[in-house]
Amino acid sequence: MTAAIPRGSWVNLYKQLQREAKKFPQYNYRVFAQRRVREYFEVNKSQTDTQKLETLYKEGLRNLESIKRQVAIGTLYPHQQTVVEQKLNKL
Repeated sequence: MTAAIPRGSWVNLYKQLQREAKKFPQYNYRVFAQRRVREYFEVNKSQTDTQKLETLYKEGLRNLESIKRQVAIGTLYPHQQTVVEQKLNKL
């Protein structure tokens, strides 16, 4: 039997995922990643099985590494700003 993952670790993982998602240079990827992270945690917040929670936590850590790699790749290639980004920059 595994020990339960502390709430603080979940909060830290959530904040790290959101922080990395904000680094996407492309607006569409950034908003999509932030929404997926939020939905991932909302859907699984009522989970009580410790084995399932441990699996979800490890999946979250893998997703964090994946987002970091995708952000690094995304910054290598220039992109044109979308209309939404242009309007946001003017505000």
